[in-house]
Amino acid sequence: MELEEIIYKRRTIRRFKKDPISLDLLKKLIDYARIAPMARNIQALEFIIVQNAEIRKKLFPLVRWASSLPEEQRTPEKGREPTSYIIVLINKKIKNTYVYFDVGAAVENILLGATNFGIGCCWMGAIDRDGIRELLKIPKNYEITHVVSLGYPDEESTMESYEDSFNYWKDNKGNMHVPKRDLDDIILKIY
Repeated sequence: MELEEIIYKRRTIRRFKKDPISLDLLKKLIDYARIAPMARNIQALEFIIVQNAEIRKKLFPLVRWASSLPEEQRTPEKGREPTSYIIVLINKKIKNTYVYFDVGAAVENILLGATNFGIGCCWMGAIDRDGIRELLKIPKNYEITHVVSLGYPDEESTMESYEDSFNYWKDNKGNMHVPKRDLDDIILKIY
């Protein structure tokens, strides 16, 4: 895919097929994160890959899904859960400031890379950090920032023009609709 196609195609996916993602491909996505721009080039981001079925099952209730949707449409149904997760961590022994810009750049590289390989993902910040720390035995010097849920898509998500609500929604076929403001509406001035 061309870069522009990848950027426009990338949408959040919350329903997945059961086909596993190879470890090599997950490592490649983290490699994309590794080479993202980092403030002062101080590279404090580290990652945990979760593929194991038992750990995935325990991790699943520690993340929250799609707050704009009605309760019954939020969480993936049994059999449509992620097949992998990437846990995003900041090693506070390496860096404590300007790290959230680093996180954003790194995660966006993961999302775009996943889209290029036909993988759907959901960047999640509404997570039970204490539960994740305990489950994965993450030392205290790591800040758990996000979880990226991954799998091959088992739903459609399309972008549409914003009208009067930023809330995304599902139609009666289960397809996701995501409103985005038009370009001319977000360019404040041109000098």
